[in-house]
Amino acid sequence: MAPVIRFSGVLATALVVCACTNRENIKTGQERLACMEQNPVPASLRLLTRLQYDNTVRDLLGVTTQPSVDFQFPPENQVMGFSNIAGVHLASPLLVENYMRAAESLSEGAVTNGLPGMEICPAGGDPYAFGTDFVQQFGLRAFRRPLTSAEVTPYQDLFTQTLQAHDCQSAARLVVQAILQSPQFLYRADAVAAPTPQTGAIQLGSYEMASRLSYFLWNSMPDAALLEAAANDELIDPQHIEAEARRLLDDPRARPTVIDFHRQWLEFDHFNTVAPVLPNDVQLSGVQTSDLVSSWRASLERFIDYVFWEKGGDVGELLRSPAVFVDSKLAPVYGLSYSGPDQTRADFVGTRAGLLTQPALMALLSHPDQTAPVRRGLFVRERLLCQDLPPPPPGMMNPQPPPLSITLTTRERFQQHKTDPNCALCHDMMDGIGFGLENYDQLGRFRSYENGHPIDTSGELVLTVDPALEGTFAGPLELSDRLSQSPQVYQCLATQWYRYATGRIETDADLCSIQQATDALVKSGGNLREL
Repeated sequence: MAPVIRFSGVLATALVVCACTNRENIKTGQERLACMEQNPVPASLRLLTRLQYDNTVRDLLGVTTQPSVDFQFPPENQVMGFSNIAGVHLASPLLVENYMRAAESLSEGAVTNGLPGMEICPAGGDPYAFGTDFVQQFGLRAFRRPLTSAEVTPYQDLFTQTLQAHDCQSAARLVVQAILQSPQFLYRADAVAAPTPQTGAIQLGSYEMASRLSYFLWNSMPDAALLEAAANDELIDPQHIEAEARRLLDDPRARPTVIDFHRQWLEFDHFNTVAPVLPNDVQLSGVQTSDLVSSWRASLERFIDYVFWEKGGDVGELLRSPAVFVDSKLAPVYGLSYSGPDQTRADFVGTRAGLLTQPALMALLSHPDQTAPVRRGLFVRERLLCQDLPPPPPGMMNPQPPPLSITLTTRERFQQHKTDPNCALCHDMMDGIGFGLENYDQLGRFRSYENGHPIDTSGELVLTVDPALEGTFAGPLELSDRLSQSPQVYQCLATQWYRYATGRIETDADLCSIQQATDALVKSGGNLREL
């Protein structure tokens, strides 16, 4: 059953916990949650990410390589885990140079191998007439909108001058090369018109909406059907927009995008730094720890794909499903016998409940040789509740876990957080959650004992903005169940998807839009595809 939203506004990200040292600073943010429908939302000029660049040249040119890898595009900067935030994903001299190298190579291949649905310099045709059509047709697809007359002229001149000095193929190659380095191709702009003087706002046109849809749901350029809908000016109508969104979601190209959102939201890139130390009771024949890390990431991606596409994609399945996916490398770690080549599903009813109990995530949120209740608690706060805690106080910027012990449990070793007044309040907000996940060791294996002592998995949620979340809970299954029904989690999920879709961190002017998305998620019973 979908939860009832008991409070308005976003995450109450507005709740940003600005200082854990004073409980009075923890606000519900109600004063910021009034809808601000008269304020235009800022629209950023968005540089294509590496993934978007690769997908776009694939669909534009028909290439199957990854130019961003081949030409070493530098990684994007991240904000709150997201790497598609326009404000920090900026061009650098190195990136511009690599764009040039990629454009030179891609244009050569495009003319040699041909473009999708377009013959280059057909034999017996008028090359000048071809050049005129080519600039406009190829430019339309590359810019995701018709070219203006001021944009057509320089490309037409480039084609004509090169044709006169060389040949038609050389002229087409240089036009492709130039367009692939143009800001109109590399950036996504929401409008070419000026804001209205009355409101400072710009009405989104059909072509802008086509790009918003395709880059949100496919991380690529609009297809022919979207461009046709834009040409007919159909994408100013909410019903047509919804119909196209559903069509795009039904296309296989949406599946990698769902994985990409979860990669950023759940910070999968941190797997690159995971280096587990295998306990003495784990003996793996012919398997390296790097193999485990690769399999963990694949397992988590397969779980996301299974929940979103095969199980209906609702919040309940995401946070309560007993399914775990293992391959032949992971199976023996979790007491399973499996030697197949692919990931296979195993249901751990009674010991696993959704995302928070996935072995891969528990391994990701651990230290190499021990669990990390602080990391696990912080993950729930930031990723599932959208509460951003401040950094540690000066002098504690790189805190180390308490020393390992062969007699004490993790909970007992971390008691110092309770006694140190500089640590207590913030750690109340994290440790109380993390201790509830102590059933899973640093490899994500389920356990009931640690150093011969029964594990106490009681936990506590404090200083949330959802009264139903507050209080103690008994272990990971109860924690997952409570989160799966929380309005705060629903609102946070809507917020995280909104950040990904818009490529920026929300402002007050976004609160109404996010609340509408949250309401739709609740109305659908938590269906993430409806969101």
